[in-house]
This record gives sequence, C-alpha cells and structure tokens, in this order.
Amino acid sequence: MKTTIALFLITLSLSGYSQNTQKEIDEQVWIPFTKAWEANDGKAYNAVHTDDVWRINPGRLLVGDEYRNRNKERMYGQSNKNIIEFSFETRTSNGNNAYEVGYYRITSPSDSGNQYYVGRFHVALKKIDGVWKIAQDWDTGEINGVKITPESLETREFIHLQ
Repeated sequence: MKTTIALFLITLSLSGYSQNTQKEIDEQVWIPFTKAWEANDGKAYNAVHTDDVWRINPGRLLVGDEYRNRNKERMYGQSNKNIIEFSFETRTSNGNNAYEVGYYRITSPSDSGNQYYVGRFHVALKKIDGVWKIAQDWDTGEINGVKITPESLETREFIHLQ
C-alpha cells in the first residue's frame, strides 16, 4: 500500500513538473517567438534562440550567426498580417533540456479569403541561466515524402500563443 501511494505521489509530482516546464517554455519561448515572428522583429526573434542555434531545413543547415544575421535581414520590423499557430504532438523535458514536436499553421489573410501554410517542426530547447531558448529548429513540409496540407491537419487543434 505504501509503495502504491509513493508511486502515485511521484507520478503526480512528475506530471506537475512537466506542466510547469511546458508553461515556462510557452512563456519564455513560444509567446515571444509568436510575437516576434508576427511583428517581423528579428532582434526579438533571435532572443529566443541560443547563440549557437542550429536551423535545419531540407537541404540546408544554418548555425549561429549565419542564421541570426539572416533573421535580422529578413525581418525588418514591418508587422505582417500573417498569424502563426502551433499544435504540439510531443513535449518532453528532463530538467534543462526539452524536445518538442508538432505542427505549425500560418494563416495569411487576403481579400479572397485566408490562405494556409503548414509544416511539421522538431525543436530542441535548452535552459540557459534560468531561461529556455531554442537550440535546434528543424521543420519540413513533408512526412515520408507526402506533402503536409491544411486538409491533412484539419483534425488537429491549433493554438495562437500570445
């Protein structure tokens, strides 16, 4: 009986830790990420990444300053009308490291109706001096050679973190 109670309490405390960690990551990474991305603010966007971040796209790897400088050039401070939302599939952590997998959906409003751009991401995060940062960011528009479409993600729940 004591063992069962002890296991229950351990499981309960671990699930609380996981929820607290996810809340920290949302507040320190995903909310500022969303705001910076939607505002085209390269400086704020870079602030949620480690100095030596790896950015991986199919066929390309950008590391550290190469990626950060590209963000500064690409994000010039004019707010865009696009909205980015996330749907998390896996969120796991072990103290100062975390790994998250999910989908993003970008909504681009236009006079003829919304257009959607979607993809899958894998992000490795690191807690540095008490603050979570993206250390590795990989995304793709395909899974096993099959294009990800807005229709293929219709059953997923997306959240706009801001």
